[in-house]
Amino acid sequence: MIQRMWSIDKVKKMSTSEIIEKLQSMNVDFEIERFKKQAQNHISAIQLAEDHYYTQDFHAPGLDEDFIWLAMIELWNRIIPEKYNLEMIDDLMQEGYEDIDKQNYGGGLEKWEKTWDMIISIVPPHIKSVTEADKFIPDLTQSIFNWCQDFEIELGSTGMKDKSFYAKRIKYCQDFRRRFPKSDKSILENMLRAEAESYTELGDMEAAKKLLQEID
Repeated sequence: MIQRMWSIDKVKKMSTSEIIEKLQSMNVDFEIERFKKQAQNHISAIQLAEDHYYTQDFHAPGLDEDFIWLAMIELWNRIIPEKYNLEMIDDLMQEGYEDIDKQNYGGGLEKWEKTWDMIISIVPPHIKSVTEADKFIPDLTQSIFNWCQDFEIELGSTGMKDKSFYAKRIKYCQDFRRRFPKSDKSILENMLRAEAESYTELGDMEAAKKLLQEID
C-alpha cells in the first residue's frame, strides 16, 4: 500500500482529538495547555514545532514526519486563533492575491485589511521600517515590502469603482506612515502621494495640497 503525503487539507479534516491522538501514536508528547504557553514565545507554528516537537524522540514511519508541523499549524489555528502567527499572515495574504486575480477585489482587499492588522499586531513597536518588519517576519511567500505597496495600489484601483475604498486607502497610508516611519523614502513618498490622490478623488483639495507639500 502506497502511503500518501500529508497535507494541511488532510489535517483540517481531522478533529482536534484525532490530531492529538495521531501525535501521541507517534510518541509526540502534546498537551494543550503546554502548547498555549509554548506559543507565547513564537510567531511561527512551524518554528514552534522545530523547537519543541521535532526535538522529541518521535516515531514517524514513512511520510508521517510532515504531520507534526502540519498538526501544529492547524492546532494553533483552532486553539489560539486570536494569537496571530507567520503562517496565518502568509495564508491570508496569498488568499487575497488569489481573490484579486479572480477580480474579486472586495473580498481580496478585505483579506488584506485583516493581513495588515495581523502584521502590525505582531511586529514589535520598536521596529519602525517595513524592511525591518520583513526581517522579523521572514519566509513569507511575498515580502511585506512588496505586498504593502500592492495593497495601496489595489485600494486605489478599486476606489475608481467604489469611492469608499479611497477612504480605506487614506487610512491605510496614514497607518503605514505612522507605524513604519523609518521605511524607505520612496515608499513613504508613494504613500503620501496615494493619500493625496485619494483626498483629491474625494473632493478635499486642501488636504491633498497639504500632503503634497510634505514631499521634497
